[in-house]
Amino acid sequence: SRDRKGGDSSALPSDMGYSDAPASSSTGVSVLENKPAILLMGLRRSGKSSIQKVVFHKMSPHETLFLESTQKIVKNDIANNSFVQFQVWDLPGQLDFFDSTFDSESIFGHGGSIVFIVDALDEFNEAIGKLTQTILKAHQTNKNIIFDIFIHKVDGLSDDHKIECQRDISQLVEEELAEAGVHPRIAFHLTSIYDHSIFEAFSKVIQKLVPQLAPLENLLDMLTSNSRLE
Repeated sequence: SRDRKGGDSSALPSDMGYSDAPASSSTGVSVLENKPAILLMGLRRSGKSSIQKVVFHKMSPHETLFLESTQKIVKNDIANNSFVQFQVWDLPGQLDFFDSTFDSESIFGHGGSIVFIVDALDEFNEAIGKLTQTILKAHQTNKNIIFDIFIHKVDGLSDDHKIECQRDISQLVEEELAEAGVHPRIAFHLTSIYDHSIFEAFSKVIQKLVPQLAPLENLLDMLTSNSRLE
């Protein structure tokens, strides 16, 4: 998947504290098999692989222009410390849920979160159809899975256009899901690999997968209160 050219990447953080080169697996065998998985999904060329390379592999946004489209599921293990351990699965855009060989349990059963990428510069109809189909199939398989929608490549849009874009997409998705009688947890994010928005959005996704987050926040609040830190 490729992202749009443009923007200044000089202000981007070099990493988010993750391993310099997370172990990749094309065989499906992983040392973190029991850890939650973030499934990167979306249509072809929506920017899935670019996002993964920039966020977890320190790739320059401009270098992602030369990435080829994902043809098979690529798994990456992220093990920053004992609290933050998970996998990122980059799934090909041509995944067909109605194919007789598609195994929903093997894909969505491992998922802690689905991050679905919608290209803000493209027509929404096909992406919304695929997104709705993905949510229905995944929710049917795994009721605990969380959904985050990245409305991506918004760096070239005006603030008004960004707001309008997010409103239109969220409204279409919610209407289709309501018609199907499904009400999963969904969050929408405006993102670009050319600024900090992609890191902020992914940080929010990861925080939802950290079971110790609430106790850690309480401990930090206690520390701040007792030591009078700001």
